[in-house]
Amino acid sequence: MARGPKRHLKRLFAPKDWMLSKLSGIFAPRPRAGPHKLRECMPLSVILRNRLKYALNGRESQMILRQKLVNVDGRPRTDPKYPAGFQDVVEIPKTEEKFRIMYDHKGRFTLIDVSNDAEADIKLCRVQNVYTATGRVPVVVTHDGRRIRYPSLKIQRGDTAVVNIRTGKITDTIKLRKGAQVMLVGGANRGRVGKAVSLERHPGGFGIAHVQDAAGNEFATRITNLFVLGRNDESCPIRLPKAAGIKQNVIDERNEKLAARSEANRAKSGKGKKGKKN
Repeated sequence: MARGPKRHLKRLFAPKDWMLSKLSGIFAPRPRAGPHKLRECMPLSVILRNRLKYALNGRESQMILRQKLVNVDGRPRTDPKYPAGFQDVVEIPKTEEKFRIMYDHKGRFTLIDVSNDAEADIKLCRVQNVYTATGRVPVVVTHDGRRIRYPSLKIQRGDTAVVNIRTGKITDTIKLRKGAQVMLVGGANRGRVGKAVSLERHPGGFGIAHVQDAAGNEFATRITNLFVLGRNDESCPIRLPKAAGIKQNVIDERNEKLAARSEANRAKSGKGKKGKKN
């Protein structure tokens, strides 16, 4: 008997990027087939329930989406399993909130608040393919499934197209070249941001890119893992995550957590003393 497409996903096998608790249930929402791959996206129900805390369970998130209260890239989405991926802008018009989905320095999905920024109307899309359609019409295919007609003739695979979400047209193009600011969207260093020091092309094999972050750490990855953010370190049109893509070692991360914990304890002790005096 032939097996059809899978419709379920055990929580133990859900992507770690979602950061779901393994003990709070058996199943997890399996993303629908859409613009992003299965393990490179996050369902809208997980965003509303686990990240934004607008819903207590999956049923409440489903009721929120059915009322068309959530937009993805300017369009209302009603499917709780709709796959929202890298660079997508999730908008809640009722609360006037806008969030861009990015990777943090550990390669996990994070939501960046862009409610008060002009960058909420733009989206960076990596060019996956360039071809000529019927009638000699040039077309580019982006990482989020867009097919944009009549782009710039200078655009190539690996470049980044700045797309206006409202109109769907390309407003600018950022070339993949030496010195460009890039973010890794695949591999063991996913989420790290740095400058492309050198690009090695190997015909018949994988191209290798050497990247150096702002802290001076240099590492290598495949060229297909690069996502161009800006022409240089100062021309990035979007806001970066909290750590700006700089991966910390275990000791620095521990010291930062201890410092934050001590500041929280001082704040609590100060409030307690004020309450006793009154």
